[in-house]
Amino acid sequence: MSDEKTNDIEVRMLNAMRKTLISVAKDTMTKPGLRHPLTENTQKMITDCLNLVISRQTEIEKQTGTHTKMKPVYTDEQTVQSFSVDDLKKTLN
Repeated sequence: MSDEKTNDIEVRMLNAMRKTLISVAKDTMTKPGLRHPLTENTQKMITDCLNLVISRQTEIEKQTGTHTKMKPVYTDEQTVQSFSVDDLKKTLN
């Protein structure tokens, strides 16, 4: 098997594992105050597996030159805008 085909299979497998683990976490989410159906140990194992999957995905992306260092954007986060103090002074005068 070629390296490219092996990489493709690994990427698909990692994506499937990541999506499955995230779905399990979402499907078992409980309301505050209720007992979670998964033990704390199982929850930690899911988190550890997700960290391993994401680390490997990042490694593959860096090797293939497709890593973008993108971070999630949250809609409730304020965006920081920079401006020149001189421009501000001109606007105020």
